[in-house]
Amino acid sequence: MPRFFCKSTREIQLPIKYREYLNRFMQAMFYIFFCGLFSCLPCFSADFYLIRSSDKPSVEQQELGVATQFYGLNLEVVTATAVNIPAVAEAVKNNEILAVVIEADALANTDRKTLLSALRRREHQVPVLIVGVTPDTDQAMLSEWSGIAAIDVEKLTGSSELHLVVEAESGIGRQLSGLELPSASDQSFYFRLGPHSRAEQIVSVKKNGLVLPTFISNDLSGQRVFLLCKRIASSDSQAHWAPENTEDAFEKIASVMMFTKYCAGERGWHALHHYANLTIDDPWLREPYGKLSYKGLLEEMEKHNFHTTIAFIPWNFDRNQSAPVSLFRDHPDRFSICIHGDNHDHKEFTDYRSKPYVVQVAAIRQSVARMDKFQTVSGIPYDRVMIFPHSIAPEKTLEALKANDYLATINSQNVPMGSDKPTGILFALRPITLSFGNFPSILRYPVINPTPAYRIAIDEFLDNPQFYYVHQDFFASGIDAFDELADEVNKLQPGTKWKSVGEIVKHLYLLRLREDSNYDVLAFSSNIVLHNTSARTLIFYVRKQESGPTSVRSVNIDGAIAPFQLDDGYLDIRVSVPAGESRGVAVRYNSDPNFASISIARNSIYAYALRELSDFRDITLSQIGVGRAFTALYYGRGVIARLIIAGGCIIIASCIAGGLTWIVVVRRKPHAQSTLGESPDQRLVR
Repeated sequence: MPRFFCKSTREIQLPIKYREYLNRFMQAMFYIFFCGLFSCLPCFSADFYLIRSSDKPSVEQQELGVATQFYGLNLEVVTATAVNIPAVAEAVKNNEILAVVIEADALANTDRKTLLSALRRREHQVPVLIVGVTPDTDQAMLSEWSGIAAIDVEKLTGSSELHLVVEAESGIGRQLSGLELPSASDQSFYFRLGPHSRAEQIVSVKKNGLVLPTFISNDLSGQRVFLLCKRIASSDSQAHWAPENTEDAFEKIASVMMFTKYCAGERGWHALHHYANLTIDDPWLREPYGKLSYKGLLEEMEKHNFHTTIAFIPWNFDRNQSAPVSLFRDHPDRFSICIHGDNHDHKEFTDYRSKPYVVQVAAIRQSVARMDKFQTVSGIPYDRVMIFPHSIAPEKTLEALKANDYLATINSQNVPMGSDKPTGILFALRPITLSFGNFPSILRYPVINPTPAYRIAIDEFLDNPQFYYVHQDFFASGIDAFDELADEVNKLQPGTKWKSVGEIVKHLYLLRLREDSNYDVLAFSSNIVLHNTSARTLIFYVRKQESGPTSVRSVNIDGAIAPFQLDDGYLDIRVSVPAGESRGVAVRYNSDPNFASISIARNSIYAYALRELSDFRDITLSQIGVGRAFTALYYGRGVIARLIIAGGCIIIASCIAGGLTWIVVVRRKPHAQSTLGESPDQRLVR
């Protein structure tokens, strides 16, 4: 660095000692100035970078925000400016980033050479995704960024609905590869590629036999670049962000989710295994129970590899036959038991005006006492998982389940009675929620044949467990009725683990690789089992959402008391697991775990009558075609049909009573006539 000095009309000469002091002072001030200058520039550190065209959030930014949040990734959003782009390039070189996403409108303000040069200096390839591509995007610029010489964007319109097609050879589609997904839109932008294009087509739209790509990728001198057309959403923007179910939610952001999962790998939230279960509601252990043969079902399970849980009514704790009991004891890998209400007297867990809260809590505790007795008498273990009869209970009842150390509740709805469903795509993407009392509430699906393959594949892609349920009448067509669905699940995701509901709940957690090569764990259950499949000891940093009125009594690791920390609505636990071993982590809440003193007596005449009628329906009527039709009409056609059936039954009963009365009268009439004119003495002789 040159020495600093001052000049005027004549040069000022300073002693050498003072000139050295002055130069050192100026040099220090120079470094302070430049350090301050660089500290004012943006400093970025994230997993994903989004370069946008303006400060206003776009739809593409919102969709990417959902995807990165779903996979537990940090998203840094920067606006394309002369200052920000070099800073992003510098961050790309110095940080372990996973992907760079650029809005198509921001390409003109993004220094392509600087950014791609920084990306190519990385040891591991960092993909680039260009989103929001429309016919207005500059074609020449798109070609420069993608390396695709002949590329254009056009609009597809029409009256019929579209389907999304995930190409069979797409590496990032995984379980979705080769499948079609229904789309709520009837129009779309698409890429028109040259006849000799080497671009990989990942997702396309299909309409009237035409298959047109909307999500593609290409290799640009060793740099993989993805291009995604802008989605044309429906006119109802509110509906776009409030989907009805998982399939609807996923379809809206399918391509972005595929890209995010592909880039994240182990750095994003993921499950160690895929799980599935079939549950049959109501039956007790008798052979057969209506159309359900346990022996026949076992043969199908072994041939088609699935597991069945019986949602058992605790009222029936001692009403079981020895043959099916032995079958369950001998085959715990195929059969299991969980809790289905208590008396199952219609909606026994409903609004508190119809059934007070204290009555519902008593039923929750009595069901455990009865199932403990069932386990003692039969020797069959059960899972403390509640499947509510008819419909899910209010939120406060879920809190009571948690306070009594239930593992979860699984129902056809995961939003409690009287509660509002959380809005947004993120909630709809998972069947499990802790939004209500921090207690696992899980969605299950009724079995329909055939079940669309895309519905199964979406859950598999999202690492969601799959819970299916039926009743005994499902097997009226044959004990093999579930085989087709089981085969489809095993085909789309080989290695799927069919387990009991309790075993699946104990594996309701997601893993994420940390920079120190250990794992973060996002737990949805208070009782989990961690597996270390590596060749070294791993530290699992477990975090579970934990707030509300129910306090944590203790945390056990393999039965031993373990330290934990509650902070800002989360429970944090550090678990060390040696190579090739497992550790069970259990959070306890109940201050009174003793259920032995609770009465298990069946004192309700109303419940007794309902159970007898239900058994008659399931065991006797189910064997007759007319009986099955009668049952289907009663339960499948709503209140009006029930009133009609009830009225019909009254009419039939009245006719029968009237007929019997008429017969009695007719038989007595000749007798009365024959005695007319006789004296009392003659009648006496008779």
